[in-house]
Amino acid sequence: MRTLKLEDIPEGGLDLEWEEERASLLAYLKDLSRIDFDFESPLSAAVSIRKTDHTLFLQGSVRAVLRLQCVRCLKDFSYPLASTFDLALHPLREASFGEEKELNEDDLESNFFEGGEIHLSEIACEQIFLEIPYQPLCSEGCKGICQVCGKGLNLSECQCASKGEATGSSAFERLKSGR
Repeated sequence: MRTLKLEDIPEGGLDLEWEEERASLLAYLKDLSRIDFDFESPLSAAVSIRKTDHTLFLQGSVRAVLRLQCVRCLKDFSYPLASTFDLALHPLREASFGEEKELNEDDLESNFFEGGEIHLSEIACEQIFLEIPYQPLCSEGCKGICQVCGKGLNLSECQCASKGEATGSSAFERLKSGR
């Protein structure tokens, strides 16, 4: 996982590019409560870092191909992802958490770091998380699965609607009854 010591950032800034292999990403992500995706390709990242006083400004991009599951038909599919980001990192010790204040648009692009280094791989992974659709679809026209028989409707039509069963019980009811 890529980290950068603050002392290694020259006065004029720093431009970096790197790749994170699937095994490294999965080892990092295993500690999260649950991930519903996999990486089909390495994560490619590029970042330009500029320093003013104690604040770091990051401008970057991430690219990867993810393996997601469609919420309608439950099939796995490839999801190419490319995103850019602008982020301001402030030292945690300078943050004031005691008082209540209204956030402006710039505050929403801010984050904090602690210690003498920043974890670039974590920032890249966060950007990936932000781009994953809440309800992934293999295609906009995905028909899903029949609620009665469980047949994939993208492959062919089922006979449940013509038999009048489509409005009856669900596929889970069939499992209970043992049909």
